[in-house]
Amino acid sequence: MKLFIFLLFFVSIACNRFNNSHKEPLAKVYNNYLYREDLAGLFPSGLTSADSAKIAKNYIDKWIRNQLFLRLAEMHLPEEEKNLDKQIADFRASLLIHKYQQYLIDQKLDSIIDIKEIEDYYEAHSNNFILNRPAVRGIYIKVPIDAPNRNGLLTWFRSGNDLIQIENYSNQYAVSNIWFTDSFIYLDNLLRTLPPGSYSANINFANTDHLTASDSEYYYFIGIQEYKPPRSQMPISLARQKIKNIILNKRKMQFLNDLEKNVLNEGISKNAFQYY
Repeated sequence: MKLFIFLLFFVSIACNRFNNSHKEPLAKVYNNYLYREDLAGLFPSGLTSADSAKIAKNYIDKWIRNQLFLRLAEMHLPEEEKNLDKQIADFRASLLIHKYQQYLIDQKLDSIIDIKEIEDYYEAHSNNFILNRPAVRGIYIKVPIDAPNRNGLLTWFRSGNDLIQIENYSNQYAVSNIWFTDSFIYLDNLLRTLPPGSYSANINFANTDHLTASDSEYYYFIGIQEYKPPRSQMPISLARQKIKNIILNKRKMQFLNDLEKNVLNEGISKNAFQYY
């Protein structure tokens, strides 16, 4: 019964949205109080009463533990260890500088990277992009188990000239299909779409031009047009996002270096600082 009343107390805290203007204490550790208004903004919208009560209780319990530890630290640490003014000031300064730099990056950094820049970087640093797992180029089709002429998929695929027929078949019967004839996909990602145990990623697929699998509901067909083994050069379609991140990071570093120089030069021009 006491536990029920205790939970109701915290539920009321969470649900009332802190409309009371007076300070209502929720907990006390020695002479320090935690007030109801201190929990404002703690509860995301849409929470159940039970979840709100749990969040409130966890917060209060943590506050109590921190206050107990803080009291012990204040009592037993030497005075020089408790003087944190410089550390706090340095941390605040670093945090403000970082926020200002990020604000400028968001406002002014050009984040658009065109295809040619990606291709040029790939050509210049191709040895840096090596596959750590196999990748393939081709098609993936999933059709109901009772779809007609499923075996025709392999015949059409091997002919090389009947991809249009495969596309028509896919449009008519497929519940899922992926065409990646112009780009590569990691093979293990494709294998995860097949029924469990169909294939192991450790199998050598170098001489395989197709994979098939089925379960009680669906038939799966993967046509492999090209296979890239591990430790071979990563195709640009897989390297593209990594290259974008590299280029963007280089731009950020250059932007911050230029910003630092500009700030220093402005300080010099305004005679804002001097050495002693």
